[in-house]
Amino acid sequence: MKKYNRALLTGLLSAALFVSVNAQDIVPTPLKAERAATSSDTLFADTVYIDTLSSQNLSYSWDERVKLALDQFAREADRAPYYAGISVWDLTADSFLWGYNSQKVMRPASTQKVLTAISALSIIGAQHEIKTRTYYTGSIAEDGTLSGDLYVVGDFDPMYSHADLKELARAIRDAGIKRVSGKIYGDASMKNADLYGNGWCWDDVPSKYQPYHCALMVERGREYPNFGTYSKSASFHPAAHFVYALGHELKNLGITGVSAAIVPYGTTDYPGGGTLCHTKTRTIEQVLQRMLKNSDNYHAEAVFYQLANAAKSKNCSWKDGAQQVESVIRKAGASTVSLEVADGSGVSLYNYVTPDIEVALLRYAYKNPSIYQPFYAALPIAGVDGTLDERMKTGNAYRNVHAKTGTVEGVSALAGYVTASNGHLLAFSIIVNGTLTSKVARDYQDRICQELAR
Repeated sequence: MKKYNRALLTGLLSAALFVSVNAQDIVPTPLKAERAATSSDTLFADTVYIDTLSSQNLSYSWDERVKLALDQFAREADRAPYYAGISVWDLTADSFLWGYNSQKVMRPASTQKVLTAISALSIIGAQHEIKTRTYYTGSIAEDGTLSGDLYVVGDFDPMYSHADLKELARAIRDAGIKRVSGKIYGDASMKNADLYGNGWCWDDVPSKYQPYHCALMVERGREYPNFGTYSKSASFHPAAHFVYALGHELKNLGITGVSAAIVPYGTTDYPGGGTLCHTKTRTIEQVLQRMLKNSDNYHAEAVFYQLANAAKSKNCSWKDGAQQVESVIRKAGASTVSLEVADGSGVSLYNYVTPDIEVALLRYAYKNPSIYQPFYAALPIAGVDGTLDERMKTGNAYRNVHAKTGTVEGVSALAGYVTASNGHLLAFSIIVNGTLTSKVARDYQDRICQELAR
């Protein structure tokens, strides 16, 4: 009986050795990246590389090894309770590298800002100016009395501060105005009257993360004089409050007649024909820094409405902004069939995108230096700054990954760029939906980035 077992064992070991030796000659052939067209738009293949051997085998080329490693992440996602979608494009080789659920429709969270930023840089450019202009009508008498009205015309400047308000008050005084006999108006007609985003939860606004949507605000619409809180009053209007705050700053400078000049909770359109006495200007490039580094929703909505305003010069809506974003996505060669654009920040519950669409825009940006340079400069850097300052602080991804994060309840996403060990620059999108713990999803994304950078 013992001899029989020994002979059987010897035979099994011989067979195993034969298979092992011969298996070394079997190198899996990479699946070619294929793209399926929908109408005139290009989509990427949803490909998982088929592996039979370890991804650590150094006889493989870089792209073979990385695809084998990424297959492991696909299998991990298959077993996970969440739902993941991943797309990776080799920008240096200009070829699709790898995908998993890359054409599935998912909620993007704040990676929606990638779509907004690239679209804005494409249509209106980094040096597009956001201007808050102040006019007076009528004339100024020798005694400094303004026989007319003051109009502050908002342009959705998300950076307008208390210091800017004080500067404006001084400019009015320096124009020779010592007394106002008319009224002070705020003009917020650059966009429509909706103060909340499309698909935003009503009980989330106003707050630091979900501020008002208004073309004329100071300190994000918080209350004067300390700007520490958001009003919960149903009658509160950010533009009217701007006028109220300006009136107090004029009083502080000794300008009289202001109390009668402030229109309580009233705004009106500037009729034209007045004299420009002050302009405060920001550029899209300036706004992008906080919008992307810090994932600032208010800054993102400001950029989104600059896009909308470029399509419709007055009373623009989120639909005008959405159409602009969709036009750039088509220009980038992707389909808009699997897309819903509801806002500029990703707060809305109605935003839907695919990983392939995000990567298509990242690729489009890369091919256009006027877009890529300001966009790349504003992205968070792994382990260094922005919303990635505490992530990927070691390994090859450290200081290498430049990407936009995205987090809302149940959603975690990451989209951006990383340089691989072969020197190739990659664009990637990793979206996780249905996650109960953001930390788990972020860890999954970080490990993928480390593999892409290895």
